[in-house]
Amino acid sequence: MKLDMELPDETLEQIGKVMRSMALDAFKEAGRGQRFGEWLTKRDCATYLHVAPVTLNEFIKQGLQVTTIGSISRISKASADKFMAEHTF
Repeated sequence: MKLDMELPDETLEQIGKVMRSMALDAFKEAGRGQRFGEWLTKRDCATYLHVAPVTLNEFIKQGLQVTTIGSISRISKASADKFMAEHTF
């Protein structure tokens, strides 16, 4: 189905701005995903999983594996991904 319509220049400019903004957000999000190393701090893990720190603590209580050596705790991206996959319906 083809729909022909003309939009005012002002509307086209707004659509263009929204599309550029959405593309920029998508590129930023992709960049954030690549900036993480294999081992994450709790703060980075919460960001990586797109959850609040309090939610991450609940995930840990539910079995998300945390590796602690001395006073340093880290969560591997592989563990975080596995945890999320196991809890996906």
